[in-house]
Amino acid sequence: RKLSKFTAAALFSLSASFAVQSANATIVQFQTVMGDFSVNLYDKATPKTVENFLAYVKAGTYSNSIIHRSVPGFIVQGGGYKYESKPPLVAVTQNAAVINEPVYSNKRGTIAMAKLGDQPNSATNQWFFNLADNSAILDPQNSGFTVFGEVTGNGMAILDAMAAVSIFNAGSSFNELPLR
Repeated sequence: RKLSKFTAAALFSLSASFAVQSANATIVQFQTVMGDFSVNLYDKATPKTVENFLAYVKAGTYSNSIIHRSVPGFIVQGGGYKYESKPPLVAVTQNAAVINEPVYSNKRGTIAMAKLGDQPNSATNQWFFNLADNSAILDPQNSGFTVFGEVTGNGMAILDAMAAVSIFNAGSSFNELPLR
């Protein structure tokens, strides 16, 4: 469906807030309009990626960011755009790219960094949650996608509910935009 305009109530507002730091793992809480859930980050296995992600979190960069891409049965993606009280969406300022650290497979419930095609070390601010076991597709592609954490608790129920929301084509980077 083609979408000509949208309202604030229709967007997923998402902020990631630093929740718990322990000697073995970092937990971040994603606060969304559809519910809050936690993600356990893989500090030791993907240290550069976790450091990159937490730099955005600690700076408040992801506050009022949105899920800008949803492909049911595949992924929901965010970290790239913010809603600042009226359209258009504002691109999130990117820090330097982080080196690719493909240690774990892109299985259901994991979070991974998005990157540019044929550029393995191009991940910056955008990430995605795997809604299915995408390892056969994503692990060999573009030198692999760095999985840097996993959803805990009831988080997948919330992400599945997000993926069930209607998708609209708002043009350009927003051709798979979930809106309620």
